[in-house]
Amino acid sequence: MSESPPAENQQPSRTRRRRLFIAVGLVVLLVIGPYIISRIRSPGRRVRVYSDSEHSVPADALPGLLSIVTYNIAHGRGAIDDNWQESNAAKRDRIEQIAQFLAKTNANVVVLNEVDFDSTWSGHQNQAATIAAEAGFAYRVEQRNLDFRFLYGSWKFGNAILSKYPILDAQVVDLPPHADWEDWLVGHKRGVVATLQLPDEQRVRVLAVHLEHRREINRVRGAKAIVDVAELLEVPLIVAGDLNSTPPGFPNARTTADGENAMEILQESGLFQWRPRADPTPSDMTYSSTNPVQIIDWILIPPNATFVAYEVLAGDLSDHRAVSATLRFAD
Repeated sequence: MSESPPAENQQPSRTRRRRLFIAVGLVVLLVIGPYIISRIRSPGRRVRVYSDSEHSVPADALPGLLSIVTYNIAHGRGAIDDNWQESNAAKRDRIEQIAQFLAKTNANVVVLNEVDFDSTWSGHQNQAATIAAEAGFAYRVEQRNLDFRFLYGSWKFGNAILSKYPILDAQVVDLPPHADWEDWLVGHKRGVVATLQLPDEQRVRVLAVHLEHRREINRVRGAKAIVDVAELLEVPLIVAGDLNSTPPGFPNARTTADGENAMEILQESGLFQWRPRADPTPSDMTYSSTNPVQIIDWILIPPNATFVAYEVLAGDLSDHRAVSATLRFAD
């Protein structure tokens, strides 16, 4: 019968295993720890309101009028599809160009989609803050759709509202996720609604939203959530952003298996109006910027407002085109 090895020979082996387990645990903690902490903290920082009078430009405050632009800026990557293809310097330069472009529109309010607040692929630049400062918007709301980080990377981006008028409050608008596990892991597309103080004691609410691109049923659920929000508000609501949906009868429109369409649900609610209502022309198309074939970026206004002006702005600073509108509110 063989004898057991001496205890003094087993001790170094146990020590090596213990050290290996500790080393592996430290590596896992360093890699996964920041991610876990970021996901725990994410609900408390989904919406933030900022003011910066140093970079403000006075609003062109015409009584009863509001000028608004919505723009999906595609993380500053331009008209290409790959967020990693260009250098950080190129993206920063493009964000400066986007700020100059928006400044020339003389808009009082700008809604941004796919705007980075701290993302590795855009050089950790807060694009909303840069655009607001360069284009002269003293007030802004940042709302994070995705919010997570690892040891050497972070992805924090979503929607933003830039305003030359004071922002009185802002709340997240929760939209149904594409998948619950996806929401738990990284987050999902939501919206943010902010109350703006216009001249003459008038107030308006602006909802910045980016609906899911993967399935029309997701957009239908999102549209129903928008209707629910609008029905609860006493203050007029403007909805702006990349809705990823096109009304039936328009080019490249989609419906669910049950024949539902997100834009049709918004229309049938009677709470919104938009342009164009029918027979869109090539100049009305918003996506893509280089080969525009459909309208998915919208400005929806309440029934007590009218369009004084409406225009899709051509350009290749993003894969989307910006939409500009001037509204007049009833007394």
